[in-house]
Amino acid sequence: MAGFFIAVTVFLAGHIIPGLLRERLVRRIGYRPYIIAFSILSVLLFGWVIHEVLVAESFLLWDYQIWQAQLLVVVMLPACILWACAILQPCPLSIGRKTGFDPAKPGINRFCRHPLLLGMILWGAGHAIANGDVVAVLFFGGSSIFALIGFWRMEKIRLRGMTEGEQAILLAVTRRFSLSGLKGAFRGRDILAGIVLYLLILGGHGHVIGVDPLAMAGW
Repeated sequence: MAGFFIAVTVFLAGHIIPGLLRERLVRRIGYRPYIIAFSILSVLLFGWVIHEVLVAESFLLWDYQIWQAQLLVVVMLPACILWACAILQPCPLSIGRKTGFDPAKPGINRFCRHPLLLGMILWGAGHAIANGDVVAVLFFGGSSIFALIGFWRMEKIRLRGMTEGEQAILLAVTRRFSLSGLKGAFRGRDILAGIVLYLLILGGHGHVIGVDPLAMAGW
């Protein structure tokens, strides 16, 4: 289990330190190179953590029930659609595309300013429940909490470089989370892309991670 904690510590440091040095690094190397380098680092560190989760010695906190795996298979579909929205729609106050936002058509932002992070919360919570061992709960549950904190953290970062007028407009037409904003939040291509991503993950999970979600769910 020591390897798991080392990997998680490095993973967190790999996010916190670049975040603290963000403005200095952007001035030195530029915004795009910073985002590319940060993204590559995040993927590599995330892969390391996943590896340690799979090989770590652990113990169950609750007994496995088939409904847990079924719940995970179900919640991953909306998670994938949210991730697709984060890629295809502008998310000026979160992780995702900053340009092209139209205050008259806030899209996903009227439901949640942070679709990628909301998807991460669903992913983390679903996996924690489905696995039930201490390492999985620490990692996946911790990821959900980390993503939730990111709601406020990302808004602070994005708003920092805007005028008061720009801030007021964005805050007025977007919501951190509001079920009343579901209408008009998702477009056809968002849902289609999310379904494709979902099927790719569902089909590839057993080959990459070594666990077949459908088999675990009894389907």
